[in-house]
Amino acid sequence: MQPRGDLQNAWIMFDHVNHVAGWTSMACHVYNFLYCKVLIISVYDMQLEDIEAQRIMWTKLNQTILKHGFPKPNFKGFMANSAQANWNAIKIVYGSRDPSIRMVEEHTYLFHWIQSLDKHTKRLIRPKLQDEHKVLCH
Repeated sequence: MQPRGDLQNAWIMFDHVNHVAGWTSMACHVYNFLYCKVLIISVYDMQLEDIEAQRIMWTKLNQTILKHGFPKPNFKGFMANSAQANWNAIKIVYGSRDPSIRMVEEHTYLFHWIQSLDKHTKRLIRPKLQDEHKVLCH
């Protein structure tokens, strides 16, 4: 938590990694202005990356934050990959509770898309056409 306030100015980023066969770990990160670095605020292991498992994680995170004296956090926004379960769980816990209604404060991983574009462009597109290909993709 940030000193003297909730996470109202913090974007929360979350992502899934597979460290153990049959399980997925989801880590949530925020940028802390006091320490000038990204800090992990939650790690959750789940067997399925479905809406219900993620809804439970976000609900438990809110309960933990409440135990430390903060009401429901008011994150500035969320960053995640485009997996629909990610966004649906967020919308249920923090949004209108209707997964079909888009939240204003959501962003997908443009960074990962750009990395993938660069990697595939270098591998599959002739060097003299690479800049033009990137312009067309953007």
